Amino acid sequence: MPISGTARSDEASVARHYDALDRFYREIWGEHVHHGLWTTGRESVEEATRALVDVVARWARARPGAVVADAGCGYGGTARILAGEHGCEVVGFTLSAAQADWARRRGGGPRYEVRSWLDNGLGDRACHAVVAIESISHMIDKPLAFAQAARVLQPGGRLVVVDWFACERPTRWQTRLLLGPIAREGRLPSLCALSDYERWAAAAGLRVVHTEDLSARARRTWSIVGRRLARRLAADADARRFLLSSANPDRAFGLSLARIPVALRTGAMQLALLAAERQVVKAS
Repeated sequence: MPISGTARSDEASVARHYDALDRFYREIWGEHVHHGLWTTGRESVEEATRALVDVVARWARARPGAVVADAGCGYGGTARILAGEHGCEVVGFTLSAAQADWARRRGGGPRYEVRSWLDNGLGDRACHAVVAIESISHMIDKPLAFAQAARVLQPGGRLVVVDWFACERPTRWQTRLLLGPIAREGRLPSLCALSDYERWAAAAGLRVVHTEDLSARARRTWSIVGRRLARRLAADADARRFLLSSANPDRAFGLSLARIPVALRTGAMQLALLAAERQVVKAS
């Protein structure tokens, strides 16, 4: 059963969160506001974040001329790689005007829309692939997110999702001390299990072709983010005043920097990939 976040986690509050923290997300996370994947542990942050994009591109079957929708594109890092290196025609969707403005100024080929994925305006069967990296967890109607992906995909097209998930049967203490607070602090209307996504994909007419737990390779992300944030707070008085102010509604998100690594290491939460394919309806 999905773990509830907060009623304030609607699209407007998600947009305010990313607009208000725009500067800090870019300084601390860079152009890819998502986990990295480490294999040897010696990879740079840039190599690790690129590794996650490469996994997504491979399962999406990115290729020249493919039309790809990036549902929750952030600053457009993934969209630019899909367009510039794979030759895809990419449209990115974000709720944050600040993110879209920064992405547009970077150029690189993609088109960006400040618009909800749940009401994306794309035509039926308009896309060869839809990618959603750590974004569906922010959406208030997750079954609709899958239904929209199925609607816009051509038969045989792929949906590739990377997201945060709760474990299948969390204990009471995991829910109370880790998962519930992470959902509230991170502006997640709900934190779901991977099986929930599999069920919603199937209900939308998508066939799940692959799932993969990426948690062990991704955990290093949070120690790096924690160190970067600590250095920023130590060096920048304005950042301290803003991020630690009681007037800042997103101040509590800082607590998740401690909760999320614990949740990942204890198995209460996982980062996982799901790839699903729009089924081809055969003529009788």
